[in-house]
Amino acid sequence: MLLYQRFVPGLAIASYVVGDERSGQAVVVDPTRDVDDYIRYAKDNDLHIRHVLETHVHADYVCGSSELKARLGKDVEIHCSGAGDDEWTPPYADHVVSDGDEVAVGSVRLKAMHTPGHTPEHTSWALYDDSRSRDTPWLIFTGDFLFVGDVGRPDLLGKEAQQQLAHQLYQSVFERLSGWPDITEIFPGHGAGSLCGKAISSRRSSTVGYERRFNASLKEKPEAGWVADLLGDMPLTPPYFRRMKQVNSKGPKAIGNLQSGEQRWNAKSVHERVCDNCLIVDVRSKEAFSAAHIPGSINIPFGPTLPTWAGWVLPYDRPTLLVLDEPGRLQEVNTHLLRVGFDDVRGYLEGGIDAWETSGFELTTLKTQSVHELQKSISHSQDAITVLDVRTEKEWNSGHIDRALHIHGGTLQDRYSEISRDKPVAVICGSGYRGSIAASFLQREGYERVSNVMGGMSAWKAAELPTEKNNS
Repeated sequence: MLLYQRFVPGLAIASYVVGDERSGQAVVVDPTRDVDDYIRYAKDNDLHIRHVLETHVHADYVCGSSELKARLGKDVEIHCSGAGDDEWTPPYADHVVSDGDEVAVGSVRLKAMHTPGHTPEHTSWALYDDSRSRDTPWLIFTGDFLFVGDVGRPDLLGKEAQQQLAHQLYQSVFERLSGWPDITEIFPGHGAGSLCGKAISSRRSSTVGYERRFNASLKEKPEAGWVADLLGDMPLTPPYFRRMKQVNSKGPKAIGNLQSGEQRWNAKSVHERVCDNCLIVDVRSKEAFSAAHIPGSINIPFGPTLPTWAGWVLPYDRPTLLVLDEPGRLQEVNTHLLRVGFDDVRGYLEGGIDAWETSGFELTTLKTQSVHELQKSISHSQDAITVLDVRTEKEWNSGHIDRALHIHGGTLQDRYSEISRDKPVAVICGSGYRGSIAASFLQREGYERVSNVMGGMSAWKAAELPTEKNNS
């Protein structure tokens, strides 16, 4: 048996290819939309992908099952859980599976095990290698039910569904999981960094026995207390999660071999708004953006967390134009955006910001300041400046600047009216990355005296400047 785990940093997605060498057939579990890597792995190992298995309707990325079938043809069969109601049964499923159903490739069998709680239809897939044991699963693909160090969150479908899902999750953990052997390995759908759990380990696999012993969410206690502990300090849910659920439950459109966004736009065309209603997204570094950028553009610096922050702050109802520092990054940026459903990338600024500058079009800057400069401004008169902290609740509670205004960066588009326009705004985050995103958004909304605090709270604490802590 061959096993390949594909991990996508940032979104922290884990997906899998299982191959049976004798039959030359393969199964893909929870593919992402950019499917070339699965196809390449199968080809390199003389495998033919015959089945695609989904654990559930994903909320944090666009599923690639229908994309794989579109690329490989009708011989590929998609298996999706039918354990939820019709709303959570994707129409593109070739087989709607029930608890106990099996999919076989050669001597490898994968058995569906309904493990609701993260979502109503959630199904884990237990893998048996009949050449070794027909009775004991070698490993289980647990999707977003069981992670290394955590379990999936039951609150993504809203407050009304949360109570029922939490109850189902409790039953899945302490009833369904009880029959799994200690020696069986687990391979989850996410690693550290995913917002589908709050305490996921950086390890990408484990065993059932190890998790029983050291995973706090597997320690049995009365249900009410267990649920309260699970939901405590849960990170905010990005708004794009709801959209991803809708896209995946209905079935995403196929993108094929061609990537979006390959059209080049010269500076004159961009300046004259030939791309009507386009939002300009600048993916250069925060330093480059601060030095010079197109007025009204949003900065989301290139890196693994680009798709997460695009989902937080970019509207889905507007086409996008990109500003890059390196044209060679175009495909990777497009892939990041396609993973979270931004399909309408119209192209990129040819020649980058240099072409805009030499064309004589207006540029603007984003002021930056050090933590020492910020401290001097606060010492002079704290009422004369708004310190806007855009970190998470957990980060804020661990230490923040006295009298700072706390607004999570992902919710800024709904709460920026709380920020005074009558005085300067110094935006601070952990290191300056999120600060640049938030500051660019405020600039776009007409705030004229905005700065990004470089180094963020990491630099503030390293400089041993005064902080306040919340005990909650």
